Amino acid sequence: MAPGAVRPPPGVSVLVGTAIAALLAVLVASAVLVTAEPAVVLVLVLVAAGLTARPGFPWRRAGRMLWRLKWFYLSLVLFYGLWPSGGALATGLAEAGWRILALMLVVLLVVWLTERFPRAVLVQALGAVLSGPRRAFGPGGQRFAQRLFLALELFERERPLLEQRRGALVGPRRVRLAAVREWLVERLDRALAGDVGPLEGASSSAAVTATAPWTLIAGVVWVWSGAGAAWVLWLW
Repeated sequence: MAPGAVRPPPGVSVLVGTAIAALLAVLVASAVLVTAEPAVVLVLVLVAAGLTARPGFPWRRAGRMLWRLKWFYLSLVLFYGLWPSGGALATGLAEAGWRILALMLVVLLVVWLTERFPRAVLVQALGAVLSGPRRAFGPGGQRFAQRLFLALELFERERPLLEQRRGALVGPRRVRLAAVREWLVERLDRALAGDVGPLEGASSSAAVTATAPWTLIAGVVWVWSGAGAAWVLWLW
């Protein structure tokens, strides 16, 4: 087993199949959200509302992820406001608003996916998708999926440690930021290279163990239905 690999719990094959369907549904929904068409966005707003209305949705984690994109929201407002596509400021700001809402929906879908399924299951699901049917594209997909999720989790879980390290440094602000950035990049490089063991207390979503299988399947069907409807609206 690769360094840092997480053994899935017994009987996880059904979960892996469901996770593959959920992963593909999120990818399909995210792809159509790139268009930022109002009808598409509104359909997927209903999808996100249904997912987030269920008990246990991690709004605190979702809020942190949404807040981290604040500068990207601002860049969209400035870009579409200064160079409106329809020749008017109101048109440009409306376009920016729809694109910001579409990006927020992608974040909510990703949070739902990563909270409903343990990391070990998502690694297997992504590895299966990347490797293709019967691993037609080789075994590299599984290793890449493992290292990707390990790097993402390392980045998220070490944020408090990152703040502590930044506070312990002395010197000009620019020098301190450069030192922290170098340290963080080094840690992420190690994770992507598989040079980091399993994280203690990894946030492998306890929600899935407390959720009936039919509830997970219903959520996946709900996302697929919304994504399909959104694609139909956009193509027509």
